[in-house]
Amino acid sequence: MRIVFVLAGLIAVLVFAAACGDDDGGPDATPTAVATATVTDVSAYPLTITDDAGVELTFEEAPDSIVALAPSFVEVLFAVGAGDAIVAADENTDFPPEAESIPKISGFSPSVEGIVSFEPDLVLIFFDPGDLQSTLLGLDVPVMFLATPATIVGVYDQIETIGEVTGHSDEAVDVVSDMKSDIAAIVARLDDVDTGPSVFHEYDAMLFTAGPGSFPDEVYGLLKAPNIAEPTGEAFPQMSNEAIIAAGPEVIMLADADFGESSETVAERPGWGVIPAVQNERVYEVPGSLLSRATPRLVDDIQLLFDLLYPELA
Repeated sequence: MRIVFVLAGLIAVLVFAAACGDDDGGPDATPTAVATATVTDVSAYPLTITDDAGVELTFEEAPDSIVALAPSFVEVLFAVGAGDAIVAADENTDFPPEAESIPKISGFSPSVEGIVSFEPDLVLIFFDPGDLQSTLLGLDVPVMFLATPATIVGVYDQIETIGEVTGHSDEAVDVVSDMKSDIAAIVARLDDVDTGPSVFHEYDAMLFTAGPGSFPDEVYGLLKAPNIAEPTGEAFPQMSNEAIIAAGPEVIMLADADFGESSETVAERPGWGVIPAVQNERVYEVPGSLLSRATPRLVDDIQLLFDLLYPELA
């Protein structure tokens, strides 16, 4: 039981935080446009802001040497026009292309000395190993802890927070407004749909999945696709073969294709041949990073799921 608990915790962190090394939004996805650098709003300073750990920080001027220890932070900084302020980024950063030349460091095993060497006036973290935040604050390095959002509204809020602290509030508001409009347009195409196909979202061959209270579950709800993990009552449950077969999902999303899972391997699992998704060839390989980054590319992820769930409407 302890092993299962630890694995579930690791999946929650790994899936919704860094989403390593996968910049493909899907076979038909079009990456969201990246904003060019824009003028910083100096009138916003001095600025006092409280992060998700309850730490209050005051900035006398806009940060211009930012260490972003998550790929999502890098994407958002570029999206709001503050990408040119990044001096170091998480090693798993793979978007936008403009970030390729930025020096990379680890966000999971960060080096205090390595971070300090960049002389940052802002460090953004989502993960606080070894009391990283307090250690850096003790060295007079401003650190903001921004937890990985668990809801779509949380994504909007985090984008606007990053825009605010960097002096790009107006741009962040515009980005969020565009996201809301784009997502609303996708959802509007389901006005005549009462209930879509049921879905099983697989994270690994041990059958960990996204349940109620998780970010993917909210998105599937938005797309009117019943999640077969709903009865578990857990955000990241491990389901049994028997439970999945009994639930009979009409669509299976494989977020573990990079680890060798495919429609073929799923069909070979004992008893899975009776599942409608297998019988009707609706087992889809999706990027491991799907729905894992709190960035404007969330729109692309939702569009991809819409296309897979409703090919007749795509």
